[in-house]
Amino acid sequence: MEKIITFKNFTKKFKTNQIGPINFDIERGSITALLGGSGSGKTVVLNALTGIIKKYKGEIIIEKINRKNRKSYLINKSMGYYTQMDFSLYDISAYNFLYDSCKIFGLAKNKIKEKIEYWLTFFELWDKKDKKLKNFSWGMKNRMNFIICFIKEPDIIILDEPGANLDSIWRNKIKNLLIKFKSEGKTIVVTVHNIDELAELFDDYIILESGAIIFKGSKKELDLYNKFKIFFSVKVDIKKFRDFMNSKKIKTFKYDSLENSIVFASNSAEEINWVFLFLLKESVPIKNLIKLSISMESIYKALEKNE
Repeated sequence: MEKIITFKNFTKKFKTNQIGPINFDIERGSITALLGGSGSGKTVVLNALTGIIKKYKGEIIIEKINRKNRKSYLINKSMGYYTQMDFSLYDISAYNFLYDSCKIFGLAKNKIKEKIEYWLTFFELWDKKDKKLKNFSWGMKNRMNFIICFIKEPDIIILDEPGANLDSIWRNKIKNLLIKFKSEGKTIVVTVHNIDELAELFDDYIILESGAIIFKGSKKELDLYNKFKIFFSVKVDIKKFRDFMNSKKIKTFKYDSLENSIVFASNSAEEINWVFLFLLKESVPIKNLIKLSISMESIYKALEKNE
């Protein structure tokens, strides 16, 4: 696939630490997770990608344009960036703010009103269009941040913690929106703490630690699975269960005799169906089935396993 973003020997020095050298490529039409703990360098990478950080060593190439080129600001026309602005001091209505923003973004004048109405309606803020931003609730302000990111309908979308301060309904809507954008060939870069909510969408992972990349590659290369814990109501022949799972190439992990539970890994509904078919055939009722969350801890474990 075509590379749309390239970091080549990117290095940013600070007084007490250094980020890089960092090298990675992002393919067009993919969703990439940029992950790492506090101080790992994620914010520096995002700020350099969006042009906020201008002084660094190495190269950042976006759409074949070097960020160090004096006209690299033109790249931003095809880029949308979500971050959490507070708007507490913005004594302007939502509609007028978006109208002014669209003019700054360079949107065609005859399309501005249409786009503002569409996105305010989508985020259920159309009836609040004349309300001043400083009087918005935090949730409403957050939705405005998404509108700022999406209103250009950019080819490159960068999201810094998109699920923060959103309820489950809106997190699901954002997830579906990302699926739609990907189907349209847009390139998406996401930083997120609640990895589990978006993990199934990620094509690739870039994982940072202390300013260095400790992993870059696909979900398959990371060997990261969705894990489920199944609790049995009665004793089950664990060896027979494991043998069956192995025959279907489904990974199983430690059996907990106290809980009478076992963890298995699956990335498809078909594999989960095989589990239920086995239990039905063996007349083994289950007490509960829960999905285990994907976290940085589980990612680190996957990395240790692959070393």
